[in-house]
Amino acid sequence: MIKNILCCLFLVVGTAVFAQSYEEKFYVADSLVYASTDSIANAKKGYQLYKELYKEVPEQMTFWYLYDLAYAANKFKDEEKGFYWLRKALEHYKEKDANYLIDEDAKSDFYNLIELPEWSVFEREVSIKVSDYIAEIKNNQQHFIQSGLGNINQLKAKKAKSLYKKIGAFNSYPEIPSEVFGYIQLDSIEDNFFARIPSAYNPKIPSKVLFFLNGAVRYQEIPTYPTAELEENWQRFYKIYAEKYNVIMVYPNCNKQYNWMLGDKGFAIVPKVLRELKKFVNIDDNQVYVTGHSNGATGSFNYAMKNPNKFAGFYGMNTQPKVYTGGTFLKNLSNRSFYNISTDQDYYFPPKANDTLMSLTKNLQLNYQDNRYNGFPHWFPQFDTSEVAIKRIFKDLITKKRNPYPAEIYWECDDVNYGKVDWLSITELDTLQQQKKWHQKVNFNIHEKLMYNKEDSLVVKKVLEKAFYFPRKSGAVKASFHNNRFDLETSRVEELTIYISPEMVNMKKPISVFVNGEQVYNKRIRYNKDFILANFMDYYDRKTLWVNEIKLKL
Repeated sequence: MIKNILCCLFLVVGTAVFAQSYEEKFYVADSLVYASTDSIANAKKGYQLYKELYKEVPEQMTFWYLYDLAYAANKFKDEEKGFYWLRKALEHYKEKDANYLIDEDAKSDFYNLIELPEWSVFEREVSIKVSDYIAEIKNNQQHFIQSGLGNINQLKAKKAKSLYKKIGAFNSYPEIPSEVFGYIQLDSIEDNFFARIPSAYNPKIPSKVLFFLNGAVRYQEIPTYPTAELEENWQRFYKIYAEKYNVIMVYPNCNKQYNWMLGDKGFAIVPKVLRELKKFVNIDDNQVYVTGHSNGATGSFNYAMKNPNKFAGFYGMNTQPKVYTGGTFLKNLSNRSFYNISTDQDYYFPPKANDTLMSLTKNLQLNYQDNRYNGFPHWFPQFDTSEVAIKRIFKDLITKKRNPYPAEIYWECDDVNYGKVDWLSITELDTLQQQKKWHQKVNFNIHEKLMYNKEDSLVVKKVLEKAFYFPRKSGAVKASFHNNRFDLETSRVEELTIYISPEMVNMKKPISVFVNGEQVYNKRIRYNKDFILANFMDYYDRKTLWVNEIKLKL
């Protein structure tokens, strides 16, 4: 028995050392190939080591390792080997964007190969492979859509009420692979996304969805086509817990112009990707969440502030909780929750500012919490300790569901493009009005920041600045409903819309609306077939089906 235990222990330890030795070999090979001293000689050594690894562990030879082999061959001017390994890298086109093999950086790396006629031949091979694969992704996407909710012909109904019931009861979705890739249109450009489907996914059962938004948006580029790259490295633990908790992970791409933080051009990315997925994936409309790191966490916070409608909750790691495109209206968190993960050595948003924000949101009775991890810098996801934080995200989100028909709403905006929350929409502001006493800015002072000095040490810098800025005047509404009666208090609002659902009111009785204490509406409202269909096709939300609307000019 003892002999068997020792034998097993030896195998486990031996396997760990065995695996570690290959990891070290890859590191050494990479270092040799890119060494600046004795460049040619070291490139040959690195090349030889990579070749040995290719024979011993071919399954671990990734796109970039094969790229390194071609790079080394280019260095010591073996053109035949250079193109051989470039073509081997091209075989991994589903792993990374194959255009990396022929872009400007590649041309700089393969300075000898690009002088040869074969380079043009290789460029054509890459272009054909990329073009064919994009067509394959788009064809698959359309096939799934036509097999699911996206096939609008399945929703034909003669009467409005029948249409309402048919949409709500729809449950005919296709089988889908574990990796789903797709495209969306943003103005004049295409964006793309990747979704990881857990093994327990059942097309007959609605699934939870978590969007992950990447950071460093100023330095991102939208790849030619989507890959599973975004679930690797710092996102490694999301894949583990998404599988454990049966959550679909979605990774949209962005760039400097189109993203979730810096401007409004890309703010439609997440809603559009969600809409696209709902056409063929059985998604629980009341269990969709957003998370991210750094700029991605700020993006998640921005959706909570500006457009929470399709989501049940928001999460962020190393967040800078502010809106860059307008005012940060903290009281909008009364409609949804934000779960923040901060570290005490983060330059992005000071720990003491997080403490102040936590105290402020608690006093305002808002759904905000901060979870502090001490001893870690801004790049917390790099560390294995972040697994604990990510596990807690999943344990929290499975307890949260969206209520699209809350009895009470507070909403504030300075841009009517983001004037909607659940059943209420501010459609026009009147900022010349005097604001009401209950409609006040919420802000606080930041007195110190953490910064890196010339020695790359983190130091405290004394400052005096506001946490949020408010470039425009805003309007706000406090609203509630009960027993077919809606009561609204407005401040600097000229027009608004109330969306009606049978889940909120008795459609057989008149609906009354009071604005600032005066009755402005008292009528029975009916199902509107055209409105139901048009509104549904905007969002593909089966659990929030508006059957009509009440528009009010104040």
